[in-house]
Amino acid sequence: METKENQYHIVLFPWLAFGHIIPFLELSKSLASNGDIQISFIATPSIIKTLPPIHPSSFRARINLVSIDLPSVDNLPAGCEATVDLKDGEQTQYLKIAYDLLQAPVETLLNQIKPDLIIFDLINCWIPDVGAKLNIPTAFFSVYYATTLAFVGPPSQYKELNRERMPECLTSVPEWIPFPSSVACRYHEAVGMNEAMNTKDATGLSAVERLVKVIEGCNFVLLKSCTELYGDYVNLLKDLYQKPVLSIGLLPPHAQDPSVRSISGDSSKYSNSEMFHWLDKQQPNTVVCVIWK
Repeated sequence: METKENQYHIVLFPWLAFGHIIPFLELSKSLASNGDIQISFIATPSIIKTLPPIHPSSFRARINLVSIDLPSVDNLPAGCEATVDLKDGEQTQYLKIAYDLLQAPVETLLNQIKPDLIIFDLINCWIPDVGAKLNIPTAFFSVYYATTLAFVGPPSQYKELNRERMPECLTSVPEWIPFPSSVACRYHEAVGMNEAMNTKDATGLSAVERLVKVIEGCNFVLLKSCTELYGDYVNLLKDLYQKPVLSIGLLPPHAQDPSVRSISGDSSKYSNSEMFHWLDKQQPNTVVCVIWK
């Protein structure tokens, strides 16, 4: 892809789940609002076909949707290119195997288009190695809030050999959180989270091993969080990771985006734009925001 002289070119490459793809697309639009930034958004063919139209329409010329074919692998049904296509969670590990096999073709693509920055996800933990090889800086964009990453903790916690992970460790506020916090799991939640974090799947890696590779390898971290709600946790992550951590907001859909449905899903109810209009009229410190994640 050719970019204009003096134009900054950023590649975004999300994991193949729409809970990741949509925030990456919203980040693409936010970056594209700067006229000096050109975006290449990498995804599989079926994902690109199902993405909502890019609004405002003025951004479309600045966001290039780059299709890359997913390799076929054993135990992954044909045509499955995203987690939404899978019948059960057990098949996710085979989607990850296919995704990891994109390393070589993605490296070839990046070498051809030579972007100025790669923004990547948790699962493609091999991007920092590719970036270092091609001399392209990399940024990890976390779709998880700052509180979640702070709860998981620094990479050093997961590099000790032969350390057995027990669910009980997740039922209290971690020792590395120095300020008052209620971030902890109930025991039944801790059992599931501990298994999800520390169990190696068919790829040979656990989720936390991918996270360690990501944090240690990237040049900086972007958080889908806002400092007004998560400022203490954002600052803590800077200390835990010992590298720049930038809070970029919650990335809600554009208020004038016609593809955004009303809050209730019923067009007769209040729309998102009406909600923001109502919020703008309220006095400071009079509205409580409750976020479930």
